[in-house]
Amino acid sequence: MSVVLRWLKKIAVLIMKQDELFEWPVEKQKDFLNKFGTPKDDIERSYYQYLCQAKLNGLLMSCILNIASLPMIIYYSVKKENIQNTENVDAVFVSEGISECVIPFELRNCLISWKIINELKEYYTSEDRSQFIKLFKRYPFSWYFLFKCLLKIRIYSYLVHSYEPKAIVVCSEYSFTSSFLTSYCESQGRLHINIMHGEKLFYIRDSFFRFHRCYIWSNFYIKLFEVLKADKKQFIISLPQSMLLGDGSKHYKEVDYTYYLGRENKIILIAILNALQKLKEKGFMVAIRPHPRYSNINEIRSIFYSSNIEIECIDKIPISKSILRTKNVVSLYSTVLNQAYHSNVCIVIDNVSNPQRYLKLKDLQYIMLEMNHKLLSTEIRG
Repeated sequence: MSVVLRWLKKIAVLIMKQDELFEWPVEKQKDFLNKFGTPKDDIERSYYQYLCQAKLNGLLMSCILNIASLPMIIYYSVKKENIQNTENVDAVFVSEGISECVIPFELRNCLISWKIINELKEYYTSEDRSQFIKLFKRYPFSWYFLFKCLLKIRIYSYLVHSYEPKAIVVCSEYSFTSSFLTSYCESQGRLHINIMHGEKLFYIRDSFFRFHRCYIWSNFYIKLFEVLKADKKQFIISLPQSMLLGDGSKHYKEVDYTYYLGRENKIILIAILNALQKLKEKGFMVAIRPHPRYSNINEIRSIFYSSNIEIECIDKIPISKSILRTKNVVSLYSTVLNQAYHSNVCIVIDNVSNPQRYLKLKDLQYIMLEMNHKLLSTEIRG
């Protein structure tokens, strides 16, 4: 299972490198989204979300994924696994590397015993097979859709039978399997709970989903997800520890500006370097922080090597310390800007390195544009 999941994640990263978040016009996304009516059940919710993602992926990639999935369906339909351990807990959190700090306090308190799951295992029962056959009858030729749902059935079945939890907790609103899995959890007498863990823009990848509960950071995201046709009844507003890092105004400042990188290519990295060098010339202390998943650290080092700009070591400086130790958090768009806002640290939105994308942020309904913020161009001129 781990090999297959790594393969799927590599494909997801490859697809995301196309940056369709910015390349797809919002109006074009809305036109496609509005072609769908109200889903009649959770299976249809998942299928509609799958179709939205297939649209983003493009016809060629969707066909490749579909064809490659057929033999995997056959294999995983008959593959046998055994339960290796049993342990009763109130909740399992399928973290997949995401910090426990994203779990809201109220959820942590109402479910007493927790199991954090990093390594995904699988199980498959005759009842699970019946659930999958129901899916297969509905969409017999959507093999990638069926394959992903089959994988998740096996994973959830293992969680249910190994830990007998009251709730399965995930960060998976982006997964088209989520709504179907809510229905699956209902059939098992379990809650399916989602936790917001990263910034959200208007993006039909995150459409139609339904959980029993979905914890989000503010009322702004309710409106955003409702436009994306997610179920309206699931949302609960709650800020987790990951968003409440402390009062940055009371912390000693080691750096004037810290730029938080994302998925920038070489051209954009050079543009960022040029902007930050102008701040250096004004006598400011400047640092950059690579993204733990998306940044190419070797490329960053080669570009920033002779700049005398600090490259933060993400293994030695935790994100909370990084935010609290700087006077200004800088990025085009990032969860870090939201964390800084809630920690009384000044936020600076980068409108310099990629001005075209900056202009698109309003159409994409970026929340930080509505918060008190500064622009990098103004900081450079000032």
